[in-house]
Amino acid sequence: MRRLPLLRHTPLIAAILCGTSAAADVTAQQVWDSWTTQMETFGQGFSTGGEEMSGDTLTVSDVRIEMTDDDVTVLADLGDIALTENGDGTVSISIPDSYPMTVKFTPEFEEPGTLIMTVRQSNMDIEVSGEPDAMQYDISADLYSFTADSLEGAAAQQVELGQSALVMRDMAGTYSITEGEVNEVDYSFDLGALDIDVNFADTGGSNSVSLAADMAELAMAATVAIPPDMDMDADVPPFIDGLAMTGGYTFGDVRYVFDIAADGENVSGTAVTEGGRMDFGFDYDGASYSGGAQGIDVSVSAPQELPFPIDVTMAKYGFDFAVPLSAGSGGPRDARLAFDFTDLSVSDGIWNLFDPAQTLPRDAITLALGLDLQITPFFDFLDPAQQEAMTGTDVPGELNAVTITDLTLRAAGAEITGDGAFTFDNTDVETFDGFPRPEGEVNLAINGVNGLIDNLIEMGLIPQDQAMMPRMMLGMFATPVGDDMLTSTLGVNSEGHVLANGQRLR
Repeated sequence: MRRLPLLRHTPLIAAILCGTSAAADVTAQQVWDSWTTQMETFGQGFSTGGEEMSGDTLTVSDVRIEMTDDDVTVLADLGDIALTENGDGTVSISIPDSYPMTVKFTPEFEEPGTLIMTVRQSNMDIEVSGEPDAMQYDISADLYSFTADSLEGAAAQQVELGQSALVMRDMAGTYSITEGEVNEVDYSFDLGALDIDVNFADTGGSNSVSLAADMAELAMAATVAIPPDMDMDADVPPFIDGLAMTGGYTFGDVRYVFDIAADGENVSGTAVTEGGRMDFGFDYDGASYSGGAQGIDVSVSAPQELPFPIDVTMAKYGFDFAVPLSAGSGGPRDARLAFDFTDLSVSDGIWNLFDPAQTLPRDAITLALGLDLQITPFFDFLDPAQQEAMTGTDVPGELNAVTITDLTLRAAGAEITGDGAFTFDNTDVETFDGFPRPEGEVNLAINGVNGLIDNLIEMGLIPQDQAMMPRMMLGMFATPVGDDMLTSTLGVNSEGHVLANGQRLR
């Protein structure tokens, strides 16, 4: 399995950015000593040509960092690093304006290959301040980039590499670590812009890929708690020892442009987003992941497959997921599951594929669901000592309650909205054949459904005689309250009776 890839990459990225990756002190030698200790902790290799202290500056020559993760090895030859004591309790760090980076791929069932890259930076300023066990790095640069220069090995026989680069502009941020029973790493970086260009083609052929992405105002932040002497090769990450992480990012306008040619066919398009965010959290007690974006506009052209472009717009989308991962005090714990796709619209060419007569209203589609749950886990899922017991049980926890905070389906002139709440009696699994007995109700508002059925009949998608069944079901479960407007209350009472608008169905 791949072990802790994010944590493996973090110290290397920080080292490449600032010539050091963790705790520092007010002297140059302590900065360097701490850096080497942290690299060893994270299991990364490094070598130098030597160290020399002259006046207030420590120069470490021929610095090479090596990171290996499964079938990929990254080598960064930073050259000479200068750590200068400023006389005011801070240390400034200087690294070369450019240096090479090599990425070696050694897949198990394929030929190895090598990607040669160059790292460049402009006007980078790095200053270390704080105390020996709580150091902060303030970092800024006008430009920081990774450029792909060439391919070697088997990959070079198959792929011709074009201009490809990742460029960060107007970078500013902080990186710090506080030592203690659990070391805490914090970082916060803002980028004025992030530009990505990828171009390659097959050697001697006509297949090619071109991708460009431009992102404005990217802001990233995270906090990672790392147990001392953490085993980076452990089969189970040591969350039980205090490993934890929270963070996220926000971004402004994003634009993607792509063009793919393969086997005589071409697909090209653009995608635009007005901004969005992502947040995450993971520790011994639980995991959470949420995010979204707004102002999405996608256009794709595939002339060999479709005679018209595919255009899709959406006002916004979002998701929210949270789940407990430990038993805690043994009582119910909160969980969350939600998503929404708001005002999704597609081009007339797509509509005309199944509705050429324009029978259906071509309103934007909205789909949303929000559930707040109460769950009681029986185990601490991230405790290796409890994993054997978990595998020996059929039910690792129980569902106690569900609250429907949002239920919306809006499409083709019809709309269903609702809310509700249920509790579950886990001592009664007889009433509903092995499922905990629910108690509660859901309230629904149903508008335009009869009109939608009429339109589907007119389109020939539903035969006239088969339309009676859904209409009868609506009559059984819903109450008319207006012109093609219905309401329905579906529930289960304390005796296990299933009710629809007060009428017992079971």
